[in-house]
Amino acid sequence: MLLLFGGGFLSSENDEPDPKTTQPGKTTDFITRIDGAISQTFLDIGIPKKSIYRKQKDAIEQLPESKITDITIKINKRFPAALVNHAFQQAVIDSGGRIIDAYEKKSATEIYLHLGYGEILTHRLRIKRISGAPVDSAYVALVIDDFGDYTVPIAKKFFELNISFSASILPNGKYTSDVLNELDKHNRIERLVHIPMEPKAYPRIDPGADAILVSLDDRDILKLVEKMLADIPGAVGANNHMGSKATENSRVMFQVLRVLRDAGFFWVDSRTTPYSVAEDIAKEKGVPATHIDHIIDPPGITEDEIEKRLFDYCFKARRMPAMIINCHCSDTTAKILKRDIPPLIQYGIKFITVSQAMEKKEKWKQGGT
Repeated sequence: MLLLFGGGFLSSENDEPDPKTTQPGKTTDFITRIDGAISQTFLDIGIPKKSIYRKQKDAIEQLPESKITDITIKINKRFPAALVNHAFQQAVIDSGGRIIDAYEKKSATEIYLHLGYGEILTHRLRIKRISGAPVDSAYVALVIDDFGDYTVPIAKKFFELNISFSASILPNGKYTSDVLNELDKHNRIERLVHIPMEPKAYPRIDPGADAILVSLDDRDILKLVEKMLADIPGAVGANNHMGSKATENSRVMFQVLRVLRDAGFFWVDSRTTPYSVAEDIAKEKGVPATHIDHIIDPPGITEDEIEKRLFDYCFKARRMPAMIINCHCSDTTAKILKRDIPPLIQYGIKFITVSQAMEKKEKWKQGGT
């Protein structure tokens, strides 16, 4: 289960400089950093400004020119006490601060955190967990790759999550036609073409039949992409499957994006290489384009790590108009999403398609909300 729900409070003991040797100027810098960490946690958890109350009254004993900041917040009771406690404590520790004291009252409906630097108390945080307290929304678009490589029973686990998301489907997958037939029953799910493209480790790593290779001439690339789009009826966009070598090649991506432009598709860069030119070329050629912001299930990580990434990124989605999160059509990821999507929805996370995320990002760029 997710580490945030692992129970209990973090220890208030952590390695900090001796306050006796601390210069006052350096300490006041930490007051600002701790205050910033607290404010960022408010945003990430979705606490609206009207639920935050601040005051300064008592002077800091070691710094008489500065005052202790008392903060009272109201947070929805649906957020478990352990999650709330962990979020604030971790943010403060990451900022260089220290948890001087931490305790609960009234059956964990109130949480008290005394925060500071060394032994210097700078903030007192009172967290009131109240039923019905408002929660700001965050928007997350899941791009789930590799449909068609997995059987229909596994694909159905994603289709039956009862959320909107974007399913990226391999044109030449062993189960693609069966998956498409099943997908016809689920109209909330957006279809993308998952275009296989050459990775840098090719041929040791094979992207699959009819992949876009840099050795292909322009005409062959055009024909292959046209066929792929036709093989996924109802698709509205495309992203790359592998492709760390192909997406760095301007000539190759120009041809791919020509077809997408003519078909009215958008492009989602899977960011398999930091040197991809695909998104830039797409924008130059008039193809709506974006990229994934994070991936939750890269190879070689545990189930707990996938789950922790999911919660972390979903909470941080409040820092932007919409976040695009990538994962894969595997049994493990399906199990995690089935377990964790219901609480995430209760915590204010709204799941949308990539095209909806792109609309929100574009509106934000133009000064909207």
